[in-house]
Amino acid sequence: MEDFATLLEEYFTQGERIIRIGDRVQGVIIHFDRDFAFVDIGTKKEARIPLEELRNRAGDLLFHPGDSVSAVVVKKFPSEGAYLLSIKKILEEEAWQSLRDAKERDFPVKVTIIKGIKGGFEVIYRDLLTGFLPHSQLALKGEEIEGKELSCLILKLGDNSFVVSHRAYLQREREFKYKELVKKITEEGILEGRVKKAIKGGYLIDFDGVLSGFLPASEVTRRRNIQLESLFSENDLIRVKVLEWDPEKNKLKVSLKALEPDPWENAQLKYAIDQVVRGQVVRVLNFGAFVEVEPGLEGLLPASEISWRKGLKPRDVLSEGDQVEAVITDFSPEEKRMILSLKKLEESPWERISRKLKVGDLVEGPIKTITDFGLFIEVDEGVDGFVHISKVSWERVEDLKSIYQIGDRVLAKVIELDPERKRLVLSIKDLTSDPWERVALNYKLGDILEVEVKGEAKNKGYFVKIEEGVIGFLPFKELSDIEKKGRRELKEGDRLKAKIILFDPEKRRLWLSEKAYQAEEEKQEIEIYKQGEGSAKTSTLGKVIKMKIEQPKGDS
Repeated sequence: MEDFATLLEEYFTQGERIIRIGDRVQGVIIHFDRDFAFVDIGTKKEARIPLEELRNRAGDLLFHPGDSVSAVVVKKFPSEGAYLLSIKKILEEEAWQSLRDAKERDFPVKVTIIKGIKGGFEVIYRDLLTGFLPHSQLALKGEEIEGKELSCLILKLGDNSFVVSHRAYLQREREFKYKELVKKITEEGILEGRVKKAIKGGYLIDFDGVLSGFLPASEVTRRRNIQLESLFSENDLIRVKVLEWDPEKNKLKVSLKALEPDPWENAQLKYAIDQVVRGQVVRVLNFGAFVEVEPGLEGLLPASEISWRKGLKPRDVLSEGDQVEAVITDFSPEEKRMILSLKKLEESPWERISRKLKVGDLVEGPIKTITDFGLFIEVDEGVDGFVHISKVSWERVEDLKSIYQIGDRVLAKVIELDPERKRLVLSIKDLTSDPWERVALNYKLGDILEVEVKGEAKNKGYFVKIEEGVIGFLPFKELSDIEKKGRRELKEGDRLKAKIILFDPEKRRLWLSEKAYQAEEEKQEIEIYKQGEGSAKTSTLGKVIKMKIEQPKGDS
């Protein structure tokens, strides 16, 4: 039988909703005192909730006046007509239900590490429910982890306990991210990643912490002469295009510049042959230099197009970083080819020389090259004249290097000038008159000459000097054989007398015969003898002839 106080309370509250212990009520926080929060739940007296239930682990209040709360009635104060409420019980029930839902759906939950205990760590969920994280299921190493919030998967869930795994969560996230990344690689080919670090030849790029890619230095930018170290900092976010992907080896190669527009695609709209362009020298090689006309578009400046001066090497004129102007001489955007010329911006030395010289003029310059067939003489900057070996001297020349040295200054006459063909022919021997013209006037067939041996024409005879610039020929068969069997051996510098047996100045042919000269001498001796001029001599005719033949060379 209920006591009188209870019956009396029920009598006075017949118009109010009956609230019993265990009921869930809704209310609004009105104010706080030192120990409680006072809540309007629709009764004459405000209900109370202990403040510790409204604080988190750090001691901060989670609710404020005006906030709505849901709570459970845990105690009734009959004398006051008020109720004691608990919000913690509802929050705990909701937390346990949340854990059950997460376990069923294999969803991750966030827990906070409280402290280390035997075999692992004590963790708390929603600042309400404590659980266990085994050492083996924590993926963090060497970090201060107390108070750290982690995402985990639930391994076990009991009525009043739960076990979580941080490692399992990370593994599943990694697998998920990896699948998403592979999908992007195969379908889109465009990725976002963060610069991990610079390595030899490029950079390592991290993609969501599950895959690393290699960005070669050559694929960073189309611009040249850029300090790559200054382009990126660690952890910079960049967007790249996939170049190569090997799923078996997890090898990924990416490019940043592939996402830049290719300047060659619209180059035909901007450039044309004979156009003057300006650019920066980015590489200098033995065969020429590369000039960056714009980022990603380079032209080749061949060594032959750098200067009209011959013999210059590209590095004699250009250095990397130089700004130059050049003329486009060849252009093919389809083949990504542009050929440039520096020297075409200057007047051709052949155009200049054609104004300065004409056939018949005399020129002087140093010998630049000596070959077996002639001399190259620098007449002007960028213009060499050629002297064929046959134009060096009126005499026969066998070895030019025995006469000239590179650097010797030579005077010559212009005998041909063709600027279009870049041809300048010179002659040294034409500086003097043709000695054959003089020989044609001074000599005739049958004349007796004293000559000097200059050399042997193998198996045919000897070349002999008639006078300066004129060489004759003495066949072996026209030598006098005296007291020897076979032909007589002569050497350069030997002198002898011989008779002209063939004379053709137009064809520059003059042949001599020592035999004919000897026969002429014998004939004259016989005539003298017949006339009696030799009667006083004691020598016989044979002795006279022998003495005449054996007289020293050069004697008359």
